[in-house]
Amino acid sequence: MRGKKALEKPLGVGREVYDADLYDALTRFGYDLPFYRGLARAARGPVLELCCGTGRLTIPIAKAGIDITGLDFTPSMIDRAREKARAAGLSIRFIRGDMRRASLGRRFKLVFIPYNSLQNTYSIADVERVFANVRRHLAPGGKFVFDVFNPSLDYIVAAERRVQRGKYRFRLPDGRRVRIDEHYRYDAARQTGRVTWVHHIGARKVASRLDMRCFYPLEMDALLKYNGFVILRKYGSFERKPFGSESPKQIFVCRPR
Repeated sequence: MRGKKALEKPLGVGREVYDADLYDALTRFGYDLPFYRGLARAARGPVLELCCGTGRLTIPIAKAGIDITGLDFTPSMIDRAREKARAAGLSIRFIRGDMRRASLGRRFKLVFIPYNSLQNTYSIADVERVFANVRRHLAPGGKFVFDVFNPSLDYIVAAERRVQRGKYRFRLPDGRRVRIDEHYRYDAARQTGRVTWVHHIGARKVASRLDMRCFYPLEMDALLKYNGFVILRKYGSFERKPFGSESPKQIFVCRPR
């Protein structure tokens, strides 16, 4: 019954997941940076990053001399991104807004959504709103790029059988140790992994939601097609390996039809 009740809760993401200190400590990686920075250079024009977080990709792309704007829904993320840009001596336009409806008054040669962020968009109607807004913000000849997981049924089955204790461990800037345990349930009706992250932050214990919508490969191909996009490339990794059944990622490079 406990698992069933968890599936009945509204979909969403908890406050701790959007905490800038926790986010920065958890995302100390850059394996996707060469891919997105390369596309930004090739765009030869202004770039828009949706769901930019605290500027993990935005700032190094700006350091490469690229005109980039970052948009994110979460105040703590945008505030931290602005702080980091100022510290780096960069003038970057960071905007708080909803990628389904924000109007920036400018068009871009590249719009991208990194780090599985589209998977926090749960309904088909909202995905279509995102795609329509991307089209409105693309300049002629512009490209739309994003990455999501390639859902694995083996992973779903295995994850439901156990609690992953200490899936993530790190320290915050103030020295506190953090351990995150992960509880996973799959909501088949809504194609969503109902993830609970239990944060052990020093002596404090906090549970937070991180629901991730699964987009199956042919489903996403169809969503793009029927929302006015042509898929130019579909990769299975940031090393540009062709997409296949065993690929961990679905990475789309698209243009408007």
